[in-house]
Amino acid sequence: MKEEAAELGDKLKFALGDRVETSFIDVSTSEIKNYPEIEKILPKVRLPLTVINGQPRFHGGLGVDMIVDAIKELNTK
Repeated sequence: MKEEAAELGDKLKFALGDRVETSFIDVSTSEIKNYPEIEKILPKVRLPLTVINGQPRFHGGLGVDMIVDAIKELNTK
């Protein structure tokens, strides 16, 4: 999954430039403790989980077009 997330990050950088930062969090490690709000909802979602600006947006897949559209929508508000 980490490789897929890195590929997604590359595609997002290509589509949106430096306005985007991505990171991969392995929810099976203690690193998830840094994200308590996300940790709370994990039992209710399917991984992978895409979080944009701290808000869970998509789960169960990595749809590049959907993610790009969601980010663009946030930038127009």
